[in-house]
Formats: sequence, C-alpha cells, structure tokens
Amino acid sequence: MRQVPQRTCVGCRGTFPQKQLLRIAAKGPGGVSLDLTQKMPGRGAYLCYSEECLEKAKKRQSLQRALRCPLPEIIWIEIDQAVKSAHKREE
Repeated sequence: MRQVPQRTCVGCRGTFPQKQLLRIAAKGPGGVSLDLTQKMPGRGAYLCYSEECLEKAKKRQSLQRALRCPLPEIIWIEIDQAVKSAHKREE
C-alpha cells in the first residue's frame, strides 16, 4: 500500500495529507505564485484552507520565512480568494 505524502501547514503547524493543503511556490526573487497543481518548480510552503491559518501565517510572517522571500500583497489577495472559494465548494 502506497503512503500518502504529509505536509505541515505554516499557519497552524498541523500535519495533513498534501492534497488537502494549498501550495505556494517561490521561483526566485519576487516570483511567488499559487501552485494549484502542486507540481511547480521552486521552494514551496503549504497552508490549510482555513481563514484562521491564513491570519496566523500573516501575523507570524511564517509564509515569508518558509519561502525565504517577501510576499507581494497581490499574493495575499489570491490566497484569501482561494481559501474563500474552497469554503464555498464545501457548503
């Protein structure tokens, strides 16, 4: 039986199956984007589809630390929209 890859959320520090998390990829200086396919090259960080985790990651700057680069405001907006759209799909 194949093992399911586990990743840690940078917001709550919880461990979850990789497919349940949102991946943010950094491709060098200023090249940060959402990785919805979870296959983009570059350094990646994972975040729960939860608004609480998003706020914790923003407050602690854990996403910037994990990616080792600053995040532009547009990326925070995209992450927020992805989290909200995931909640709408669940309802």
